[in-house]
Amino acid sequence: MTVSERRSEGRDRLSLASFGFFLILIGAILLITPNYHDEFSAFIKDFHLVKVASNIFLPAPKSSHPVVYTALMEFCIVYGLFQIAILIFRFALRDPVDKKAETVSGIVFWLGAGYLLSMLSAGNIGWFSFLAGLVIFIGLAIFVRSFIALTFQVARRAR
Repeated sequence: MTVSERRSEGRDRLSLASFGFFLILIGAILLITPNYHDEFSAFIKDFHLVKVASNIFLPAPKSSHPVVYTALMEFCIVYGLFQIAILIFRFALRDPVDKKAETVSGIVFWLGAGYLLSMLSAGNIGWFSFLAGLVIFIGLAIFVRSFIALTFQVARRAR
């Protein structure tokens, strides 16, 4: 088995481990959150259209659902922290820069989403502020990934 084959196998294992942890974490959050099924059903049924601009309507919940927001926040934070562990393994396995950049962007997104959900759960921001923040973190994650990949590409060419 060549070094290249071992590295490829390592990446596949990390991606598979990440997906497995994702599924296990969903199950764990569902188990530890009391009455989650009813709370989530109430959240889905609570949506209505809100006028945000002239002739523009967007769906939003009528009331706050802190149980749902807290469960999602816990998921995002734990999964974001798990991505930090995956990043450490990516460095140990000497994975390519694009895989490391992808993992860093995942960390930015998941921890950012967890932070926004904590604010939404506490009532510090509203639904549309949450959505705007989520769009910002998606953009930031894309920027971070591109910046890391570009920086290492430029450094490699300079050598």
